[in-house]
Amino acid sequence: MLLANELSASPSWRVTTARDAFGSREKTKPTEGPWVEFMRVAILGVGGLGRTLASELRTDPRVSSLLLIDEFGERARVLTGIRGRVAIEATQLNVENRIALAKALAGADLVVNTTLPKYNLPIMQAALEAHSNYLDTAAAGPREPGATPGIFEQLAMSDAFEDAGATALVSMGLDPGISNVMACDAATRFDVVDAVRIRSSDMVTLPGLEVFPLYSREAFLSDVLVRPSVWLDGRLQDREPLSEPEEFPFPPPVGTKRTYLVSHEEVKTLPRYLGKPLGRVDYKYALDPNLVRALISLDRLGLLADSRTIRIGNQMVPFRRAVLSAFPEPSALVLPLQGASAMSVEVEGLAGGKRMIRRGDVTMRHEEANRRRSTTAVYYLTAVGLGIGIGLIADNATPGPGVHSSEVLDPARVFKEWAARDLPMEWSERVVET
Repeated sequence: MLLANELSASPSWRVTTARDAFGSREKTKPTEGPWVEFMRVAILGVGGLGRTLASELRTDPRVSSLLLIDEFGERARVLTGIRGRVAIEATQLNVENRIALAKALAGADLVVNTTLPKYNLPIMQAALEAHSNYLDTAAAGPREPGATPGIFEQLAMSDAFEDAGATALVSMGLDPGISNVMACDAATRFDVVDAVRIRSSDMVTLPGLEVFPLYSREAFLSDVLVRPSVWLDGRLQDREPLSEPEEFPFPPPVGTKRTYLVSHEEVKTLPRYLGKPLGRVDYKYALDPNLVRALISLDRLGLLADSRTIRIGNQMVPFRRAVLSAFPEPSALVLPLQGASAMSVEVEGLAGGKRMIRRGDVTMRHEEANRRRSTTAVYYLTAVGLGIGIGLIADNATPGPGVHSSEVLDPARVFKEWAARDLPMEWSERVVET
């Protein structure tokens, strides 16, 4: 933790209030600029993403200390030995244990969920009980077909967070997160927005594999098996999983890949915030066509349901888990990987009587992510999105207490934080001939 006397000795910071100990806030004010909170941040889940986020936050002067919580204690404890300005504590805990979780979060200024999205709502409730702010990177799908999408359930908790004086930024990673901000910023150039297209690809060079998920395997399978939505004709419309294939030209070195509709948060939230006529919004992810065919077939046979089990040795395990085990665990891959991740946002519409497309691209090689944070590009860029969200909460640069998605953030401020990390974001425009 950054002590008051250490801060006082610095010519660039002036301590205005300080409370010591576990999780209390130290509010400081730079000699020039906005108020800044020094926060104790709790990270729930220390897999590939949580570990990368911890590394990222250790260099953020707005963070005073980190608490790492993971079901596997050693995975969290190994990070406490890393020397640095920010103190790190570790706790072994299953986030499904609500009583223990609430106790562990007492005193945390901000709670970040990097576990599975299915835990968002109970962790948000635990954050409320701790009077903590909250962030996550993705939302869960509906609890059952036709039910309310998880992102809407989270946004419905806004009054509770406002009453508690706490702020929640939900789905604040790369995509969703930075992608939403890019789409909103691009849309300001248009009088009418006919389409928002968000495309994503993870390319890696491994024997027998080129395009496969470089994030949580369970989260990936949940994503692709949920019926995706598109925004069309003023409403959300469901489509078949992994449908509407499209060849999309990503920037080098990724190149053109076949993409498929996948359930994603931007499709659900962007129509709420653009504030102008909007035609279609969709999200597509690049996948190996053979993998797509296999997953669709297994799902139609009912083999990917949690209730379908097979015997492996002396144990009965879900067949779903056996399928997932055939893919590499991203956090366990030997780094550096060869390949790259790309995310593209296209906004098409009318501007000054002309039909235009404004496009933003974020591309990073895994080798570069490994050089920066010993991780993959997916984990690094997602952790950066979270880090920006944490910084904006610390700087009081959000709309304030309540639950918000990233469309409410000031694009100029987000892009300034992005550029400060020397990260790529290329923009282009072209006229569409009619």
